[in-house]
Amino acid sequence: MTMKPPPIWRDALALLSGRVVLAQLGLVTGLFLSFMLWLRLPDASILEVVCSGLLALLIVASTGLGESWLILGLAGRPRTWGRFIRGTLLLLVGVVLWIAWSVWLAHVSNDDPLRAGYLNSKAPHQLRRLLTYEHILLWLGWMWTTLKWLGGGLLASIIVPLVASRRPLRAALIAVRSLSFWLTLLAGTMFATLMTGALMAWLPLRGLWAEIFSLVLRLAVVVLLDGMIACWLLATLAVCVRRADAGYATPAGRPDDSQPQTVDTP
Repeated sequence: MTMKPPPIWRDALALLSGRVVLAQLGLVTGLFLSFMLWLRLPDASILEVVCSGLLALLIVASTGLGESWLILGLAGRPRTWGRFIRGTLLLLVGVVLWIAWSVWLAHVSNDDPLRAGYLNSKAPHQLRRLLTYEHILLWLGWMWTTLKWLGGGLLASIIVPLVASRRPLRAALIAVRSLSFWLTLLAGTMFATLMTGALMAWLPLRGLWAEIFSLVLRLAVVVLLDGMIACWLLATLAVCVRRADAGYATPAGRPDDSQPQTVDTP
């Protein structure tokens, strides 16, 4: 009798540890500080422009290597320089595709005021109080944001298995069919977006130094929150990779060695 595997979200929580969360937070913090340093570099001469470009490449490469190291560790795969370089290139491709997808959605959403006005004019009289111009415009914004993160989730469900799995197609199918992954993605991104916007718009203190202290504190909370959500998403994809590779590692016609056996395997 085949035992039903536990839910993916439960295995994902089991993979999370303080070390993994601290590694992700350290990576995000390092990326943020490096980006702030890069923005402050002058570009008055050709040499300064070249140095700025080299620093940008170094930031991208180090971030990709760090994420590859984290993904391979969560998926239980050996960490080699070949996998690091391959993972960095694949993650870069995924980020570029997601940015292109986000830019295209932003371009399409430019006509939302016209759409909202048209839909409001066509709404039945009984629904005019519900289907107001402001409500429709708000719902259209939510729709584009949801589509943006759904596209990002689909890219992640493809890129992460390509980075870490022996059977990337099977792992991607497990992720795409996983309700845990999509619920974690949508709930996590919506919660992070709302909390990030609310914290950054909140000004509890007055005065220059008080506002600077408040900004640093709020940024720390945002980094902690977003980093933990990112770790949970990566852990969910890592569980999909582990399950796909476990099926691949078990020869056909034989039970999995991790399952209890009543007789010795010949």
